[in-house]
Parts: sequence; C-alpha cells; structure tokens
Amino acid sequence: MQANASSLRSLVTFGRRAMSSVASHHTGFLELREYTLNPSGISDFIKLASETSSLRNSLLPFLGMFTCDTGGALNRVIHLYHYNDFDQRDLARRAAASTPAWSSEFIPNSREYVTHQESTIYLPAVPVLEAAQSIPVQNTANKWPAPQLGTPPAMYELRQYQLHPGYGSVPKLIEAFKKGVPEKIAADPEKGSLVYFGYTDVGVLNTVIELWRYPTAGACMKARQAARLVPEWRETIGSITPGVQIFRSTFMNPVSFSPMQ
Repeated sequence: MQANASSLRSLVTFGRRAMSSVASHHTGFLELREYTLNPSGISDFIKLASETSSLRNSLLPFLGMFTCDTGGALNRVIHLYHYNDFDQRDLARRAAASTPAWSSEFIPNSREYVTHQESTIYLPAVPVLEAAQSIPVQNTANKWPAPQLGTPPAMYELRQYQLHPGYGSVPKLIEAFKKGVPEKIAADPEKGSLVYFGYTDVGVLNTVIELWRYPTAGACMKARQAARLVPEWRETIGSITPGVQIFRSTFMNPVSFSPMQ
C-alpha cells in the first residue's frame, strides 16, 4: 500500500510540473473548498493544518488557505487547489487516501473542528485573465513571497456573483469584464492584482468569482473608489447588473503556511 501511495504521489507531482511548464496558459481548473468551523476550534484547526502543511503540499496541488476577516460568516477557512483535469484530481485524492499520516491522522483529528464542507470547481475565464495580464493561478505561489517578520500579510478579496439561470449569463459577464477590467486596473493607485477569474463547472452553476490581491484592506477600498470614476468600468458594471441575483465580497487573510501570500 505504501509503495502504491508513493507511485500515486509521483504521478501527481509529474502532473503539477507539466502544468507549470505552460506558464503562459490559463488551463485546468480551480477547486475552492470552504470549511465552516466551530468558532472555538478555529485556532486549533489552523494549528493542526500548519503542522501538516508539508504533507498537504506533497499530496495535493495546494495553492492557498485563508481565514475570513469580514464579509459573511467569519468562522470559515477557504482553501484552493489547481488541477490539470479530473484524472489528476482522482490520482491526488487516491494518493492522499493511501497515506496514513493524512487519512488516519490529519483527517480524523480535524473533523472535531469542522461542521460543514463545500467544494466547488471553477473553470478559468481566459479572456478576462488575459485582458488583465494575470499570470496562471497555479504559478501565483511563486510570485508573492512570504512577508518579512513584522510585516502584515497581504489581503485577498473574493468576489462572488450568482447570475440568472441560462446559457448566456456567464458569457455576457465575461465579455463585459474583458473590456472593463483593464481600465479598472489602470486606474488602481494601489496596483492590486487579479489572481483569478472563473465560473462554476461543478457546484452552484452560473456562479462567477474574482480573486484579487491587495497590500491592505485600505488599498482595496482605494482601488474601488478609483474604479468608480472610470467611465468604461461604470459601463461594465451597468451592463452586468441586470443579470446578477446575488453579489458578495469577502476579505480574506492568508494563513502563515499558505503558498499564496
């Protein structure tokens, strides 16, 4: 069993390296996992996850883990993974299930802190990411190093749109953002980065997410204020608003062992 797990991990690593070699392409998919925790167990869960972070990195294409600062329930952690395809995901999950330190130690020990789990698969909205000149999300962990001692970590904003049902909702929004996002970025005095823009493939369909990185929450608010003065961005928002049912913004902080910092 141990040899089989080692072989599976090798295949997962190979897939990860293969993906990193196509650095100019937004491919594969992003898995966003959201865990709701017992409020009294948040620190204990983070501590346990920190102690096993090297194991997580060896088994899974782990991109980042975040706690929620404001914007919805605060007793949540959100973690991100990037896969080439579902075959690689199946391999990774089998490798993890075959590794006792993960399946027989971390998973059982973490369950007492977790009250609810959700997983959603997002495909990249390539036209928007290319218009923003975003690097592929699987390479972002190498772009921003961990902050120096005493320096606060960056802030991530997760923006989620629930669109009306129908095949045209997502393409219309993507087309609008492709035109407007470059103007928003150009007006941003804080130079925030669009880390990811995608739409659901598995989960609640017709959901679109944006993930932005800013130095601070204040920088995020300054970027918003600047964008509101840009006619092209106002036109973008005006064109998509009729098709949006729910819009939520969440400010998140990366945990110390998150590859994304």
